Amino acid sequence: MKKIIATLSLSITALLVVFVLQYNSGAKTTEEAMTIAGLSALEVLYEKKTEEGSILLYRVPGEEQISLAFLDRSFFGYEYIDGSIQYETTTLEEQAGLTYVALRQSDDIPYTIYAGVTKNPDLFEVLVTEPTFSIAHSAKIFESAVEGTYIWMAYSPDFTGDNFSLIGLSEAGDIIGHLEHDGTTLTIHSIDPSEAQ
Repeated sequence: MKKIIATLSLSITALLVVFVLQYNSGAKTTEEAMTIAGLSALEVLYEKKTEEGSILLYRVPGEEQISLAFLDRSFFGYEYIDGSIQYETTTLEEQAGLTYVALRQSDDIPYTIYAGVTKNPDLFEVLVTEPTFSIAHSAKIFESAVEGTYIWMAYSPDFTGDNFSLIGLSEAGDIIGHLEHDGTTLTIHSIDPSEAQ
């Protein structure tokens, strides 16, 4: 009987040691998970924690891009699942009045995510539409942790990420940015700032 108790005790202790080692090996933060995934420097603009994981909107210092990442969050820590990058964001904002990056739904990502960054304090709201929508999804603009940088984000399992239109509005409802993506081509609808007044 003593051998059974000793063996059982030893087995439980071994399982606890394995469990603790595995727990301690996981990334404790989203930034640490991104480092493990191979990104050495990043500036987090916004992190949205959801039931399914974390959405991270970030940029790499000194580069002309914004990026989205989806990270799984479990008891063992964070794990990078997938990401997406939008290049030449300053040019895009100058031409279209807003920027965006999209990360499509997959087996590992429960929803399609749209997000963007702007320096324009007049951008109040971004409307996201897709061909199957009868009404646009609204994403309000909010200031990020980086002073003078504003963020918008929308995510839903209803989004496909194939064909979409993004319309940036001022608080008065004037269109100050507009672009469309048909799955292959990005169309920028230039807005004359004098017409938006």
